[in-house]
Amino acid sequence: LIAPACTMPDPFPVASPPLSEAKRHRTSTRGASPPLEAMSISRAARMAGNEPQQMSALEAERRHYRPCVPAVLRVRVRAEPAQERTTCVSHEDLIASAFPTLYGSPVVSLVPADETDTSVAPRPLRVGCVLSGGTPAAGGHNCICGLFDHLEAFHPGSTLLGFRGGLRGVLRNSFTKLEAATVERHRNSGGFFMIGSGGDLIETEEELALAVRIARNNSLDGLVIIGGSASNANACLLAERFAAEGLAARVVGVPKSVDGHLKSEQVELPVGFDSASKLYSELVGNVMTDCTSSRKYYHFVRLMGRDASHLALEVALRTRPNLVLLGEEAAQQSRTIAGLVGEVADLVAERAAAGMEYGVVLVSEGLVDFLPEVRNLLRELDGALAERDAQDSNSYEGLSDDWLSSALSPPAFAAFSLLPEGSQTALLEERDAHGRVQVAKLESERLLGELVELELERRAAAGSYQGRFSVQHHFFGFEGRCPPPSNFDATYSHALGLAAGGLVSAGASGVLATLRGLTGPPEEWAPRGVPLTSLLAAERRRGRDVPLIHKAAVDLEGAPFRTLVSRRGGGALPRRL
Repeated sequence: LIAPACTMPDPFPVASPPLSEAKRHRTSTRGASPPLEAMSISRAARMAGNEPQQMSALEAERRHYRPCVPAVLRVRVRAEPAQERTTCVSHEDLIASAFPTLYGSPVVSLVPADETDTSVAPRPLRVGCVLSGGTPAAGGHNCICGLFDHLEAFHPGSTLLGFRGGLRGVLRNSFTKLEAATVERHRNSGGFFMIGSGGDLIETEEELALAVRIARNNSLDGLVIIGGSASNANACLLAERFAAEGLAARVVGVPKSVDGHLKSEQVELPVGFDSASKLYSELVGNVMTDCTSSRKYYHFVRLMGRDASHLALEVALRTRPNLVLLGEEAAQQSRTIAGLVGEVADLVAERAAAGMEYGVVLVSEGLVDFLPEVRNLLRELDGALAERDAQDSNSYEGLSDDWLSSALSPPAFAAFSLLPEGSQTALLEERDAHGRVQVAKLESERLLGELVELELERRAAAGSYQGRFSVQHHFFGFEGRCPPPSNFDATYSHALGLAAGGLVSAGASGVLATLRGLTGPPEEWAPRGVPLTSLLAAERRRGRDVPLIHKAAVDLEGAPFRTLVSRRGGGALPRRL
């Protein structure tokens, strides 16, 4: 059933993983082949007459791309547990008590099954799948395609149910049976429109009981949840509950994250990061080309990634802008708003003196969140405004400087006073459903641009700066969520779908499907199931500690960041553009 090796020619080279990885991807540009021989034989016949009514030439051509499959996933597999038990990231007592069945489970590796192994016999399975989370990621469709291919190759007669609209589709028992024609139409396509997605979670006792009932009524053997940190923490909760209720359904997560915050020692890369980083790099590169053509603007570009600056770092390594500001570095150095403004103003003044009144500054989306003075300001504002609410005085009128100076500590009031009037108003007026200040309203690229302009005006008045400063602001976020997956993401996500299917058929539950060795050829990638409990920590939510998957920030001791620092040496980076 399985192609013996990845040797057939392909018009699309298998793309490399991000430049921030230690080694380059070494796959030949002629190294892609059909993942499953049986699928390839029947595919041409099925595709005839199944073309969507509206499809561009690029989309049609991309659909023919055939990912290479890791060697171990071309055969029937079984789960081989490691000898060591796992722990968690932090709060062990809380995590162990919340997940008594799953906690401590070992990592499992998928290895070829013996022909006599009846535990993975080719019986038909009923498996559900969910595209979960509020942010789609390139490659989500290929995860489902890989899961479908595994079931068709190794469990003929199986049924794959796609729950519509994310996890709320599970609670509503709203699903569509995914047939071959539907799967074919979505191969190598961006977005999550095959079955839709959503950010809803299954959390309350009533919701968990309903999920158990729906899984039982649908006779599910497995549920595969393709999502980010919150979705996979929810997958862990469902797996624990299903196990406690004696359900046959195995729950397996698949890591997707546009901003890369699921990167860790166990997860080399989440689905979608490679595609997003390449698209953002193209956009930033276009801005840089325009910048050197017109030579009259500074472009302040904010890149997606509130909890981690992986995208800003990756794009900076690919494009080499004049300056990149990362939240993790700012936090480590205890940077202040005034200090950051001064650094950018120094760059502008230096370049103006050299006759270059233009440039590009990259800013991570979460930069302002990482600054210690801003975190302190937000904490104090939350408390002060909550106290006003308790006094039934929740109106913007009356929030004078006198009231703020008395309600906030001197450092917090000083930080607040630095903000432009629009940013101050946004912090005071617009709060979320829980009454908290919405720091997302602080558009870091616009905030920095306005403050730098004021600083340069001050320097010009003092005679220490001569030049012209015109600024353009950009935020690249939605643009990177749904592009067609890069060759790397198309291959990687398809292999993760195959691995998720293998884990379900091997009886693994409460695990995250992962692949090791991504800097090597895809044929050598090693599929594993990492216990979701080993990725958990706890965060304070609504007054209590809640188990959540730890979001990995940029490692300031890691090779990618060290590479960035080395390129800053001698002032070469600011003068490059």
